[in-house]
Amino acid sequence: MLYSNTDYISTTTGMTELPESATGSAPLLLLQQLQRLEELLILEGTKIPFTGRKLIDEEQLLTHLAQIEQAIPESVALAQRILNQRDDLLKQAQQRAQEIIRHAEQRAAQIADELRIRQQAELEAQKIRQQVQQEVELMRQRAIEEMNLLRQNTEKELAHLRQMTRHECQERQQEADTYAERTLGEMERQFKEMLAVIQNGRQYLKQHQASRSS
Repeated sequence: MLYSNTDYISTTTGMTELPESATGSAPLLLLQQLQRLEELLILEGTKIPFTGRKLIDEEQLLTHLAQIEQAIPESVALAQRILNQRDDLLKQAQQRAQEIIRHAEQRAAQIADELRIRQQAELEAQKIRQQVQQEVELMRQRAIEEMNLLRQNTEKELAHLRQMTRHECQERQQEADTYAERTLGEMERQFKEMLAVIQNGRQYLKQHQASRSS
């Protein structure tokens, strides 16, 4: 009989076969073996009265320990593979992060270039707008000056035309008055001659009538 340091006593009363479900993957198998060992130590042990100890099957305990020892290297190997995979994943993640950072830096540089180009384009557009505004203002001032000059010239021409028209009208009026005066004078002369003829004729008729009556 063996007495364990954990207040358990082992005997060689036989062994229990593990279920087939305990033959899975290494971590699962190790977990199942540990659970089975816990059941063996806590639930299946026979208490010894007045001692606070339990009597357990030593062969079954050794079998479980052997199975646990067998599962541990597989679990360690699996853990190592997981660690290796984790290292690979970390390396891939770092590479991916570096690619993302490099792409982000390239994109940032591209955006910066585009921003500089846009700023330069805005400055050029502003210069062009200022030049256009200046040219438009200059053209407007020139147009105003030309319109004022044209208005002044037009006013001078109109004044000259009015003066010439007034002078021509006066000349035409004088000519018309002269023509009318000459025409009326001629008519008056003719009327006087006709009146003299009429008066002479009446005088002749009076004398003729007087000579016939005597």
